[in-house]
Amino acid sequence: MAMKSFDLDKLEEIAEGLALGFYMLMFMALVTLLAGAPGSGFELLIAGWLAQVGRAGIEEFVSEARSSASRAPARSRTSG
Repeated sequence: MAMKSFDLDKLEEIAEGLALGFYMLMFMALVTLLAGAPGSGFELLIAGWLAQVGRAGIEEFVSEARSSASRAPARSRTSG
């Protein structure tokens, strides 16, 4: 099965790193905007947005994979 090839714990660690990166990028964007460089601030806002979207996508994937693994009943083969 394709889900077995992913290490879900490792993906959760990546999502946590992206969350930290999101907050760091938002802080840097604020400082950059206050310093008077709106173009760089906007680029940092876009980078933060991408980090947040990536984090949300990974968390959704992990959540779906865990719920489908817990819902899947064990198959039994019967000879007939």
